[in-house]
Amino acid sequence: MCSFNILVIVMDNCVKLSRLLIRSSIWPPRGAGFCCRLYHSQERQAARRVIHFHNTPATPEGAMTRALIIRHHEAETMGSNFQAILEGRGFELVPCNIFESVPQYDRFNPPPLDDVDLIMAFGGPMSVNDDLPALHRERTYLREALQDGKPVFGVCLGAQMMSTALGGTVEPSGGYQFGLRKIHVTSDGDADPVFGAITTPIVPTLHGECFTIPGGATKLAEGDILLRDGRYRRINMAFRYGSSYAFQFEPQLTLEELRVWDRVFAGDYELIGSAFSPKEESARNLREFAKFAPEHQRQMTALLEAFLANAELE
Repeated sequence: MCSFNILVIVMDNCVKLSRLLIRSSIWPPRGAGFCCRLYHSQERQAARRVIHFHNTPATPEGAMTRALIIRHHEAETMGSNFQAILEGRGFELVPCNIFESVPQYDRFNPPPLDDVDLIMAFGGPMSVNDDLPALHRERTYLREALQDGKPVFGVCLGAQMMSTALGGTVEPSGGYQFGLRKIHVTSDGDADPVFGAITTPIVPTLHGECFTIPGGATKLAEGDILLRDGRYRRINMAFRYGSSYAFQFEPQLTLEELRVWDRVFAGDYELIGSAFSPKEESARNLREFAKFAPEHQRQMTALLEAFLANAELE
């Protein structure tokens, strides 16, 4: 039996949040293409730390439960809270950082599905509709996982990938969400053993595209997005497919991570709308989430723990 260390660059702090009120937006929305966001290298360097995941090949006896962590952008991580929960339960975290491939977004090289017990796919600034080789391969991988009943936890872009893997579609919403939003939990969501953990329906968001509910899936929540023409549109915010869940919001985020994303993704405030001051939005984000952060972390801890229990991965 052999072992090895994989060096992974992970953000200590990454959060994308805005205000409790729904805001207007300008083009391009998040998801319109992976080149739409730039950030300064010094901010990136200040936010990074090095983590060594000790990976040991699975053995017939005493093998650790393996969680595959799919990331599409350096600043979009699983979050310190979720990482602590999984590590505290003895999970082996297997990183799959698509953004590190050369050429970038050209390769997706995860372990065989039989070698992982859980898949968590997180966000990124590109669209699922972008013609990127890594995304095509990831979609096929997720489709096979979902068809095989492998539990998948999809966030933002990861949720959109799940929808398209199951035959759904993703399109520009016509607006832009950046910050805390109220969601409307469906009756199925209220009764769901996992989604029912969300008792205060306010969640952090950052996206410009939305997904349809694929065949065989159950809608758990909806939300309203303010369009550029001033109207509101109802969009899907979460669904369940077997033991897998897709979230068009950011359950993994914490206050400390917000403080870093507030700098790294400062340019995203420009997308909220020309009528709003990026500086004022930044201050409001930090102030409002500071008040809500303890409740958010309590709810999302319960959500992840319920997900693991439902998937029999405790």
